Amino acid sequence: AGASRPQNQRVAFAEPLASFELPDGTKVSLNSNSKLFFPKKFKGGTREVTLEGEAFFDVEPNPTKPFIINAGNAQIKVLGTSFNVNAYPGSDKVEVIVETGKVHVARKTTNTSAISELILAPGDKGILLYSNGVLQKSKNNDDNFLAWKTHNLIFRETSLGDVITTLEKVYKTDIDIADDEIKKLLLTGQYNDYSLDFILEVIASTLHLEVEKKGNRFFLYKES
Repeated sequence: AGASRPQNQRVAFAEPLASFELPDGTKVSLNSNSKLFFPKKFKGGTREVTLEGEAFFDVEPNPTKPFIINAGNAQIKVLGTSFNVNAYPGSDKVEVIVETGKVHVARKTTNTSAISELILAPGDKGILLYSNGVLQKSKNNDDNFLAWKTHNLIFRETSLGDVITTLEKVYKTDIDIADDEIKKLLLTGQYNDYSLDFILEVIASTLHLEVEKKGNRFFLYKES
């Protein structure tokens, strides 16, 4: 599937976010600028969809009918579980992070020099690198991998540079730091479904900074 709509398929497009239910009862949260192609009714022995972008799936269990996601050069197969898939067009990888259950991830290429499939358990992260077709498995250490969906953020002695990168991704905005030294400051805190304006004000107060908003952009400075 490409950007065009496959024949006899429905397409869900998220701008900025969308949550909905598929014909089999599977619940999907779709991140902004993402598309999900799916049939009006799942037929045959599988439940197959195509993702362009990022989504969180809570798959309705059905041991006799696997749920299959085509995402770039990766194919993800499950029976009933919850997990996040990041596969934006133009990205250099497909990323899968499992919350519950087990997930089978396979690459669609035929390069036998690399691992062709992975089995991921809760807390695992699987990455398919497009550059060499390699599948990598590791433990997920990103507390905020679902923050785009929940807006719940956790930072544990995290550099402000990394905090800002996370906030830009979650809130789809630009945040500029005037001084590179500021990026090295460490932040510990938890923010549960707060506005970006409030979070930045708290960060500025905690780290003795000043925050300014110009249009849709934010700027962080040292206190004058």
